[in-house]
Amino acid sequence: MLLKYLNQLEQAVKAASEHPDSATVTRCADCVATLDAYLDAQMEPVQRRGRELMDGLIPAHLHDRVCQRLH
Repeated sequence: MLLKYLNQLEQAVKAASEHPDSATVTRCADCVATLDAYLDAQMEPVQRRGRELMDGLIPAHLHDRVCQRLH
């Protein structure tokens, strides 16, 4: 499941980088929320590594916009 969620996030980030409209940024935020919820239920080493990978997938120019959608 971790790989599935990371792949979905990677695809959403790619789409948002190519077309940074509201819908694609919202899709990124949804992917982040899904992955974050999944990681919350995992053991600490999986949580840590998963969040490291997730943070590495979101480029700086999208990070603030995606995080705004989460809050």
